[in-house]
Amino acid sequence: MVKIIFKYYFDVNFFNLIYSFLLSLLFFNFYLMPIIFASIGTIFGIFSFQYFYCNEYYFYHNKGFTKKRLNLIVLFLNVFISTIVFITYQLIK
Repeated sequence: MVKIIFKYYFDVNFFNLIYSFLLSLLFFNFYLMPIIFASIGTIFGIFSFQYFYCNEYYFYHNKGFTKKRLNLIVLFLNVFISTIVFITYQLIK
């Protein structure tokens, strides 16, 4: 079960990291990258996954996962990771 969730998580975050990096580069501010990663990047990553890999949702549905559940798991994990990175950066700075 966990392998399936992490496969989806890594597939979505592949797109998420690309968008987060490009948006941070666009604003010339890598301080914003964890915030973009947790918010806009996650949404863009989910939409990109739906566009490029829409047929894979049948695989996840057969394993008992809905789109909503998968997307909420990715969102919560990204917010958690981004919060830790942001707080760590604040403590180091």
